[in-house]
Amino acid sequence: MKRWGILLLVLALVVVGFLLLRPKPASQAGGTLYFLNWADYIPEDLLKKFEAETGAKVVLDTFESPEAMLAKLKAGADREFSLVVVPDYYVLQMAREGLLAPLEKERLGNLANLDPFFLDPPYDPGLQYSVPYLWGTTGLAYRQDLVKGPVDSYAVLFDPARQVGPFLLLDEMRETIGAALKYLGYSVNTKDPEALEKAKELLIAAKKRSVGFAGGVEALNRILAGDAALSLAYSGDVLQARQEDGRLRYALAKEGGTLWTDAMVVLKRGPAQDLAYRFMDFLLRPENAAELATYTWYATPVAQALPLLPEAMRQDPTVFPPEEVRRRLEYLEDLGPDIALYDRVWTEVKAR
Repeated sequence: MKRWGILLLVLALVVVGFLLLRPKPASQAGGTLYFLNWADYIPEDLLKKFEAETGAKVVLDTFESPEAMLAKLKAGADREFSLVVVPDYYVLQMAREGLLAPLEKERLGNLANLDPFFLDPPYDPGLQYSVPYLWGTTGLAYRQDLVKGPVDSYAVLFDPARQVGPFLLLDEMRETIGAALKYLGYSVNTKDPEALEKAKELLIAAKKRSVGFAGGVEALNRILAGDAALSLAYSGDVLQARQEDGRLRYALAKEGGTLWTDAMVVLKRGPAQDLAYRFMDFLLRPENAAELATYTWYATPVAQALPLLPEAMRQDPTVFPPEEVRRRLEYLEDLGPDIALYDRVWTEVKAR
């Protein structure tokens, strides 16, 4: 009898050990995903859906300026976050600086859902480090009732004779310097010191006539409040805000502008990298990509999500610019060491 009792006890211990040590199913995996993203750039319902599917907790932190985001990571926060959404032109720079883990594409079963263009984008050929999140354009946002003339050119910022109302300068180095360069007839990616010097002087003069600098969301809030009439802005932010106030408008300058893609990157020293991959794959599912795009009013790079978007969104040229408009737009490129030229210009503009 004792022998049977001992055998039963051993068997019970084996069963308990098996239950404790066996891998948990996805719905019970747990863990915490530390996610750094632009402000108001993902619906809370999507985060809750991921939490329900995985048993994980998502801790979201936000930023308004990519420069502030990068400075935060360089100061040691790269150990705190699992996943970050960054501007396209930051991807290779962050990789060179040792912040990013190379992308393990075999862990992303839904990567094939991307539009083929986004599988080999100019800012990260072959997707060595990033997964596309959303894409859009940068143009001019304005309140129709507060401007005193047409808003179709960067002249409304840079030519005092054509100023149509009080304006804000977008607190984003590459976009704002890029607008000045386009107005002067240069590429947004020029490395010509003379061109950048001209852009600097133009921005310093504009700063003196402006009502200050603001991040993207803050700028739109101030326009809605009537503190300013116009600003550089991101297309989807304007379309979101227009649901609150139909007087808000968006225009691409006739000189051209920027076409951009925000991308998800995994930090080399960040925690919970497995959850980062699961979350990226989750956002590549067509139904989730469509929900993200519909909330933000930005275009999705997930081709299979397009039929799931509202008809009004699919037909809106602000969301999906026609080809003749896209030909006037440029991607902001990674400038390598020449980014120091832009840093110097921006520092001087902010200081004077």
